Amino acid sequence: MIAIITDDPGWHGQQLKNNLSAKGFQAEFVRLQDCHFEITDSDATIHLPGFDDLPDAVFVRGVPGGSLEEVVYYLDVLHGLEALGITVMNNVQCIERSVDKGMTSFLLKKHKISTPNTIYSSNLHYIYKRLREGIQAGKEFVLKPVFGSQGKGLQRISSHQQWMDISEMHGVIYLQEFIDAGYEVGVDFRVFVVGGKVISSMKRTGESWITNVAQGGKVEPVTLDDKILKLAVDAANALKMDYAGVDLMQDKYGKFWVTEINSVPAWKGLQATTENNIVDAIVDHFLLHSGLINAS
Repeated sequence: MIAIITDDPGWHGQQLKNNLSAKGFQAEFVRLQDCHFEITDSDATIHLPGFDDLPDAVFVRGVPGGSLEEVVYYLDVLHGLEALGITVMNNVQCIERSVDKGMTSFLLKKHKISTPNTIYSSNLHYIYKRLREGIQAGKEFVLKPVFGSQGKGLQRISSHQQWMDISEMHGVIYLQEFIDAGYEVGVDFRVFVVGGKVISSMKRTGESWITNVAQGGKVEPVTLDDKILKLAVDAANALKMDYAGVDLMQDKYGKFWVTEINSVPAWKGLQATTENNIVDAIVDHFLLHSGLINAS
């Protein structure tokens, strides 16, 4: 039996469960909050609700937020399952790397992936110094919550005198250079990568400079050339992801930049733009990666 880790199964969870069922595999939804360690004189294991034994494999559809201790505990459950020999996808190190925008930027740069220059620090003196230098050089920046998603909490900074609301940043500031695409509204691209291959791509156009579908962005199919698709695959590989949503922007000079990578990407909006069966590709790779089916 397979565990799908999620707080809110919704459309995506049901897609996964139905596809697994069609392939002959039973799956159950599991909340990390409901899992617990069993550490006794004779053994150390992890109990998942609804499972008499350990699952055959684990698919991570979401990791809840919470206090530092709670988040560490949730990740410990995933680390523990891997230590017990259970395949977890994406694995917990991928999730840790990608949920943290600062580490994502760091690793992309280390792997020579074109990604915007970034200011990332808890030292406010250093942050404001670098920000002033960048703005004096004619650059703009986007302030992002380190653990944020869906375009929430983004602030565009155009002047070093501009007030930044850092009240929800929890003492750590992440500023990414703004990519000027030459449009009045935001435009970016989502490339969905599974097992080192591009499954589908879409273009997102925002009502403002923010493109996320959750913030009103509109999606449409797009055909990107092989060089751009390779950039997305290389970015996913740099963070060692089995599947990923890679976000790219094209600047006004035509260069593409990787702005973010999501290790628990949604695909409902993307599925509406393509005839490719996205969940089928994800599940096939998951089962193969987990050793539950053999390569044909």
